[in-house]
Amino acid sequence: MCRLLGFISPTPTTAADLIGVDECRQWQSMGSVHDDGWGTAWLDSDTESIARFRTPHVGTEDPRLTRALDSEATEARICHLRMATTGLIDLEENTHPFLAEDIALAHNGSVRPIERLREYVSIAEIDQVGGTTDSAIILALVLRRARHGEPLLDAVTGTVRMLRADFDHPSINLLLLTPEEMIVVHATAGTEVPYLQGPLPPDHHDHYYRMSWQRFADGATIVSSSGLEHKGWSLIEQNTIMRLTVADGAETIVRL
Repeated sequence: MCRLLGFISPTPTTAADLIGVDECRQWQSMGSVHDDGWGTAWLDSDTESIARFRTPHVGTEDPRLTRALDSEATEARICHLRMATTGLIDLEENTHPFLAEDIALAHNGSVRPIERLREYVSIAEIDQVGGTTDSAIILALVLRRARHGEPLLDAVTGTVRMLRADFDHPSINLLLLTPEEMIVVHATAGTEVPYLQGPLPPDHHDHYYRMSWQRFADGATIVSSSGLEHKGWSLIEQNTIMRLTVADGAETIVRL
C-alpha cells in the first residue's frame, strides 16, 4: 500500500508549479506512514528516455524528494511512497518505480496470493524487472504483451483485466510512464482499506484507494492518490484506465 503522484506537461514543470509547495509538502509528509522507501521516474530531456531514482529509506525529510517535487522540472514525472506489503522486505530492488524497456511503473495496492501470481511469469521475465513483489510481476506481464506488439494502453488493459478475473479483489492503482505517455489505472473496487495507525492524512480511513486528477489550460495534467486537499480536482472513476500523452495531454479513457 502506497501513495502515488504523477504529471505530464507539454513544457518542463514541477509538481510544485502545478499544485503549490504546500500540497507537495503534504504529499511528502505521508512518508511518515508510508515509510518503506520512495522513488521517482521522470523524462530526461537530454536522453529522451525515462530516468529513475529510488531508495528504501523514508522520504518525509529527504531533500532529494523535495527537489524532485519542487525544483527539478521535467515534462513527465511519477513519484511513489512505499508501505510494504507484509512479507515483502524493504530493499532497493523492491522500491518503486520499477523500470524496464523505458517503461516505469508505480503501484498502490496488492495482488494476492503472490505465490500464485509468481506462477504467471518466468524467472527471466521477473529478473529483467528486478524485485520480488507483486508490482514487479505486473510490469513483467505488461512487458510481455508489449513485446508481442500491443500498444502500452492495450497491454496494461489486458493485464489488469486478467488479474481481476483470476484473483479475488486485487487492488490495482498504477502509474506507468514512458517518454510519450502516462497510463493511470484505478481498479480497487471491493478492496478493504488497510489498517493504518495515526495520525493519518485526510481520507485515509475511508477513501484510501481514491484517485484524483487535475487538468490545466495548457494540457498539463496531474494525478494523485488520496491524502491531499484536492480543491479543484476531479475524481477518477473506479475501474478506469486513462492514457495521457506528454506532448499535449490528449486523453484516452478505457472502462474495465
